[in-house]
Amino acid sequence: MATATLARKSRTTTPKNVAKTAPKDERVARMGVAATITPGKVSVATFTPERLKALAFISTYSTKDPQSTSPRGHGYQREPMAERFPGIGRYYAKGDNRHRIPALIASVRVYNSKDKARFNVLFGQGAIGKIHQEFGRSVFSIVDGQHRMNGLFWAWSNLEGFNAEIPVLLYYGLTYAEEAALFDDINTTQRKLPKALIEATKVHTEAGADSHDQRLREIALALSEDADSVWRDGVNMTGQKSSKGNPLPSTSFESVRRSLSHTFKQKTLSRLQDRGLSPEIVAKRFWDMVSKACAPAWTEQPRFAENDSQETVEVPVKYRLKDLVGVSSVSKLGEDIITTALDKSTTEEDFWGVMAEYVSKLGAVDWEKKRNNPWMATSAGFGGQVQLYEMLYDLVYRDKAPGVAVPVDEK
Repeated sequence: MATATLARKSRTTTPKNVAKTAPKDERVARMGVAATITPGKVSVATFTPERLKALAFISTYSTKDPQSTSPRGHGYQREPMAERFPGIGRYYAKGDNRHRIPALIASVRVYNSKDKARFNVLFGQGAIGKIHQEFGRSVFSIVDGQHRMNGLFWAWSNLEGFNAEIPVLLYYGLTYAEEAALFDDINTTQRKLPKALIEATKVHTEAGADSHDQRLREIALALSEDADSVWRDGVNMTGQKSSKGNPLPSTSFESVRRSLSHTFKQKTLSRLQDRGLSPEIVAKRFWDMVSKACAPAWTEQPRFAENDSQETVEVPVKYRLKDLVGVSSVSKLGEDIITTALDKSTTEEDFWGVMAEYVSKLGAVDWEKKRNNPWMATSAGFGGQVQLYEMLYDLVYRDKAPGVAVPVDEK
């Protein structure tokens, strides 16, 4: 059985101003409850980094969370930025800063009095292996403070003699939705989170809410994550910025959700429901049709050209279809096409046929970002959406391309 006090391992060379030695009682691993605030609900515990690192779990978008309500089983927090860890660690290693650590917040995922009592017994014994064996590795879920925690882990691993008592506020018995809601509340009040992550979290925290906003989030989640969606793995769910070492999709969950507000107005949702048509399926089928009609832009097809050595090489091409202005303008056109399909059809088969007929006309659009391309002469973002939408509408409903006074098929 693991014990609450374990020998510390050796450390690497320390930078200046950080002590190379520490009193013996500060070089051991400890964990324990410091105070019980509300029995069975709230406690305060302290850990040395070694013990906390062994016990803690973080529910992120790259981890499998057994309590997740997402179709893909991922968590609700964005990935930590590892480049911040050394700076945080060095800060807490200076002077008395190790004694000024703001409390982390953890959710202890045990739900009845018997399990809570058993967890507390094992916790008091420092029996982390037993805790994981009986309650699972995700039982001690860090809700707030993952960067602070990882910075302390970095200091413990890299700075000789560093140790600290890390205070953690424990909440017992939170459901997954309550845990995600607490994370959302803390982070939206303390610092501004990306809107994409806030909205993606609300899919879970407001599950079951009878509101238009929630239905849009649910449709956006299905479009972003369902296995049969062309957008799967193509949506940045957290809004985290892309980098060379961590390339991320340019289309965020918030862009998808906001664009779908143009496609699925309340009246349209009601009409689909009356016809027994799932908005999630309609959204996925619509974008599948778009991806096929605009295949070169959707797959980012390169251009072939000869280089200076007269060799044929691939030349990357930038397209605007998946940019914010493209997604939003096509989504707005989607509302027109869905309405037309509802008006012109009496059966589900006819509905899909009408949709396919109108969407196929988007194959005439030149989505390439290039000079003198009239299709791409609009501004970026939602600001350019209106102009591009009008061009797409003219093409689909009037058979006219920008700058062309005659039908496209007569050019």
